[in-house]
Amino acid sequence: MSRCILVAELATNHGGDMTLAKEMITRAAAAGADIVKTQGYQMKHLRQSDPQYDWFTQSVLSDDQHRELIAHCGDLGVHYMSTGYTESDLRRLWRFGLRRVKIGSGEGYRLVGLALATFHEVYVSLAWGVPKESTFLNRPDPTVHVLATVPLYPAPVETYSRVSRCRGAGYSDHHIGLDVAKIAIARGATVLEKHFQIDGRGRNQPWNMNAEGLAELKRWADVCAQARDGTAFEGRWRESSSS
Repeated sequence: MSRCILVAELATNHGGDMTLAKEMITRAAAAGADIVKTQGYQMKHLRQSDPQYDWFTQSVLSDDQHRELIAHCGDLGVHYMSTGYTESDLRRLWRFGLRRVKIGSGEGYRLVGLALATFHEVYVSLAWGVPKESTFLNRPDPTVHVLATVPLYPAPVETYSRVSRCRGAGYSDHHIGLDVAKIAIARGATVLEKHFQIDGRGRNQPWNMNAEGLAELKRWADVCAQARDGTAFEGRWRESSSS
């Protein structure tokens, strides 16, 4: 089994603070993340009726800010990725020179065709990991990384059993703790995406209130690095998850 890829999800936890965003990237890279990810939405696509409108407005990244974070990642030797929500977002992210992109679970089926035609690698979340169609999952090349996700925030550990059909896929986590990472790798996951914050700073939402967020990310990175020997841990992980 090859090493599992770890995506450190900054999301909008930086709140538009570039100093904090860079520190998060620095700490994620030091923890062992392979990719760090932001959200690449644009102001013109925000809806004022959205209850999170004020936070999203505060957290939106300009073109120059994206490029600044891309350069920072380059200095640290970690890859930068962002989530696109519209066709305009995808074209914009491509112009930054990005060759990998994330599509969220709400947009996966609508945008994946354009993403595959544009980017070298596409990471797409599917709610509960159950595809409506398998067209884009059956490509002969490794450009599509399907990440099962539980659309609950935070997600109880027991809900992971509902995505057990995604054996061999990736996993985007909204749980607190390490158990689900271990179970996912034991089931063959090749990509894990982990939301995190540092020192309690960032968005005040339930799935980001874990004060141990950075330490937890490091533990996830260690689990990913151990995935070459994943079968040796599978029984122990299963036993732990059922206790």
